[in-house]
Amino acid sequence: MSVKAWVGGCLVAAVAAAGAAWFTAAQETGTTHAVCGPDLGRDEVVAAQSKAVAVVEAVENTSYREDGGSAYLTTRVKTLDTLKGEFGDVLDVTQGVKNGGTPGRYATEDPHRYAVLEPGRQYVIAVQSGSTAGTAGTGAWAWYAEPVQRGLAGEREHWQQAIAHPPETAVNGSCDDVDAPAG
Repeated sequence: MSVKAWVGGCLVAAVAAAGAAWFTAAQETGTTHAVCGPDLGRDEVVAAQSKAVAVVEAVENTSYREDGGSAYLTTRVKTLDTLKGEFGDVLDVTQGVKNGGTPGRYATEDPHRYAVLEPGRQYVIAVQSGSTAGTAGTGAWAWYAEPVQRGLAGEREHWQQAIAHPPETAVNGSCDDVDAPAG
């Protein structure tokens, strides 16, 4: 191969690379944001990060509201067994649900670790904030709700183990970058 052909080939490759780089940079870019939060798939993390945990029975969905692109369902629950913290006999618990719900037809993003509280069913709930005393006019924010699977005694034993064995590492620091495509 001659020197002229070799130099010409390099120039063509350089121009093509520069054009590709410009084209890529000129495209509308997506966004990257961090999704942070504890691993709700690990019960010991849920127990460690919660102010209170209990087995409850959902009595009645009392209100649903949409506000600023978010939706909230408040459910009156009866405490069957307090596992961590304090719970009143009956209290109002609010949780985030998908927008557009109709009575009896609500949904969440993760029904296995954040089930919608349905009247007549039993759940293990973990409360992150608010009052769990059951005092009129107060309520709690449930950030975890899972249907009872082990019976009352089985849930008590399971969650006592989770509470007794908190994770060794900090559980607040899990963040994953999520790339959202341009659209």
